[in-house]
Amino acid sequence: MKKIKILGLFLITAALVCGCSGKERRELRQTGIEAMEAGDLERAVAAFDQVIEASEDSLGRLEMDVLKYRAEAEYLLGDYKAASDTYGILIERDKERPEYFAMRCIARCEAGDWEGTVEDYRRLEEIDPKGETPAAFQALLAAGEALENQGNTGEAMELYLQAESRGKKSADLYNHMGICRLKEEDYADAQSYFDKGLWSEDAASVPELLFNKAVACEYQGDFAKALELMNQYVEAGGEDQEALREIEFLKTR
Repeated sequence: MKKIKILGLFLITAALVCGCSGKERRELRQTGIEAMEAGDLERAVAAFDQVIEASEDSLGRLEMDVLKYRAEAEYLLGDYKAASDTYGILIERDKERPEYFAMRCIARCEAGDWEGTVEDYRRLEEIDPKGETPAAFQALLAAGEALENQGNTGEAMELYLQAESRGKKSADLYNHMGICRLKEEDYADAQSYFDKGLWSEDAASVPELLFNKAVACEYQGDFAKALELMNQYVEAGGEDQEALREIEFLKTR
C-alpha cells in the first residue's frame, strides 16, 4: 500500500498515539468513517490504524468496530492481504463469527491464497451450515474459484450445485459451472450452463459468458455460432486479443 498520501495525517495524529483518550479515539474513528464515505480510503485506513495503535493492545468494543471498518477499507483499497489479516485479528480477538470467515475467505481468494480460501469456507460451513450469512454466497464462489485454481473442478462443481439447490442464481455462478464442465470436456452441458448465465438478470456483468459459450460451441463443431458469439463478445467488451485471434481462426472454418 502506498503511504505517501497519508503522511500528512500521520504527522497530525502521531502525537495522539500515546495516551490517546477515549474521546480522541472516537473522533479518529469518525474521521476514518468520513474519509471512507468521501472515497479517501488511504486516509481512512490511516485513521483507523491510529485508533488501534492508541489502544495499547487493549481491544474493546470501539476497537473491534474500528477493525471492521478498517478491513472493509483495506478490501476496497485492493489491499486484500491486509484485509484478510485484519479479519484474522477479529476472529482471534472477538469471536469466530461467520461473517468474519466469509469476508476473510473472499479477501484471501482475491489475494490468491487458494488454500486459505478453502480453509475459511470449510470453517464457515461448520458454523453456518445453511449459508445464511449475508456474504456466504460470495464466499462459496470464492472457494469454488480457489478449488478450480487448485485443479479440483469436481469439488468446485459440488459447491456450485449446492448453491443452485439453495435457490442461488447468478451469471457468475453459471459461468463457473460452465467452466468446470468445459474442463471436464462435457461441452454440451457447459453450453447449457453458459445459456443459464446469459438468461440471468445480471448477465451483462459477466461478458465472459459469450466468450465461453463460443468456446463450447467451437468444441462441438458449431463454428458459425461460435463466430457469432465471439463477435458479440468483442462488441460488448471492446478489444480482446485472444477473442480477435479466435475470430480470425473461426473465419477459416
